[in-house]
Amino acid sequence: MVRHKKIAMAIWNDIISPVFDSTYHVLIVEIKDGKVISSHCEVLGPELPYSRALRLSEWGIQVLICGGISIEFVRTMEIYGIEIIPFITGSVRGVLNAYLNNTLMSDGFFMPGFKGGRRRNRFRGGRR
Repeated sequence: MVRHKKIAMAIWNDIISPVFDSTYHVLIVEIKDGKVISSHCEVLGPELPYSRALRLSEWGIQVLICGGISIEFVRTMEIYGIEIIPFITGSVRGVLNAYLNNTLMSDGFFMPGFKGGRRRNRFRGGRR
């Protein structure tokens, strides 16, 4: 079990951004022993997949929670060992709480039309 983790959530206002490819902001949350120890927002800008993945990696991100995401971004994130939890929707607070409680995959946070359990493993990164 990982006791210390850094996650990034693609955000738009107070919700998970519907499309990672066009989001400009991520909330970076540092978690230790299941509790948030710090959080802050960062700007990604209109960068190409490689640049975004490199930046997230430099920030020490291990998990990316986002809405829709293109396969180009998925493949690039996987190169950097970033686990992707895609097709998530909802309030930032609700999604973060569900993640912390290990209920994100069962609390109805998937985008409409997406059956989480079937496709999620396809987008897992190399770091576990």
